[in-house]
Amino acid sequence: MSGKNRCSVCGNHTDIVAKVISDPNILYCRNCRDEELRRLERNFNLMKFVCIRCGSTNVKKDDLRTGINEDVFNIKASTIDQVIAVYAVARLSCIDCKNIFHVNILDNGPRTF
Repeated sequence: MSGKNRCSVCGNHTDIVAKVISDPNILYCRNCRDEELRRLERNFNLMKFVCIRCGSTNVKKDDLRTGINEDVFNIKASTIDQVIAVYAVARLSCIDCKNIFHVNILDNGPRTF
């Protein structure tokens, strides 16, 4: 599959840059894929974390190691990324007890059963 197809989000007949492995019917154009990643990052940034050592809510995210990542693979000669997983990563530090910890959240997509 390459070239123009219908984007599952906007419905436009355009170049597809990504498809979801767990649901081959989900296709993304460049704009919709970028917007989806921005939406996931906005929602992730709304999450409040608690220190796993002392329970304090006085926790700070390290901007350098926080963000949304994708696991993708690409078949030779294809312009379409095959999205395997999307996950959020954060390096957190507790202001009160100085503990540093990491959070990884995997987005498995909607239930299929």
